Amino acid sequence: MALVRCPVHKIPYNDENPRGCPACARENEGADQLGVMQELAKATRSSQAIPAPVPPLDSPDKLALQPEKELAAGALWRQSLAQAPAPFVFEPPEVTTDREPRFGWLAEGRRKLTIGWIVIAVLAIAVFLGARPQYIEAPHPPVLVVEPRALTVEPFTPITNVFSLLGAQPPQAVTGAQQLARYAYGSGLTVDALNRRVYAITLEVGSRSWKGLRIGESERTIEGTLALLGTVEHTEASTRPPEEIGGYSVYPSLEERPRRTLLVEVRPPNGCYDVTVDLQPQATGILRSGDQRYAVVGDGAGAPLIWVATRIRITTRRVSGPYAAVGC
Repeated sequence: MALVRCPVHKIPYNDENPRGCPACARENEGADQLGVMQELAKATRSSQAIPAPVPPLDSPDKLALQPEKELAAGALWRQSLAQAPAPFVFEPPEVTTDREPRFGWLAEGRRKLTIGWIVIAVLAIAVFLGARPQYIEAPHPPVLVVEPRALTVEPFTPITNVFSLLGAQPPQAVTGAQQLARYAYGSGLTVDALNRRVYAITLEVGSRSWKGLRIGESERTIEGTLALLGTVEHTEASTRPPEEIGGYSVYPSLEERPRRTLLVEVRPPNGCYDVTVDLQPQATGILRSGDQRYAVVGDGAGAPLIWVATRIRITTRRVSGPYAAVGC
């Protein structure tokens, strides 16, 4: 091994060194690095894209196999990436809403005012509908479409005949007539007995008829049926006109409707009893106005009244009683 001197830099070096003069080797490496940086800058300006990274050197074996120029270029590229500034990212400023709108109280007031007017309108409609008269259809006497069953009980017959036809019932006291015993068969048929004999039969329901007489029949039909029994007499009670409320002709109640009475006195040899039929205007329904209830008898003022039978009573005249004196 011998020392030799570089003719350019005038420095000695070992002649067995493969790189030769150290100064010449460094100049060659610097030139190579400068060429690599120029190529890298040119690629960046043309494509604006970052070149694919050089695979990392994970093992000494790979490092030994790569050429010195590639190793230098990879190291220089990684150093440039580490020193490059981070890309700028624009973030919009945050908008704060701490301050209330200038006229927010006005919008809130308008909304509350609108809700208030809606509530007032609803209440007004409810009050109006509640105060307005309401019509409920409820005819009286009820209109029955079934054929009534004939009642064959005769006055002054033993009360046991009634039991055999209608069934036995416990007797009830009659207000104002303590001598009578009343047997009720529903709300519209009663039989009053005097000394265990039939004294009076009262019909107030249209499901039963007696000698063709039926509740709910018109005045003309009732007169024709009574004429078959005898001479018909007319008596009238109060006939005051109805009131007009809400477009309806009404009376304060069903009991306060005017009443007419038809009377037939049947005498031997045909029998010994009286037949009285009460006539009242047909009620078509009930008018509810507040807490009051009215019986509706027609639509509007001046509507004609339809007189119908509301009660039929057959009373014996063979004995003296609270309903009639002895007549036979």
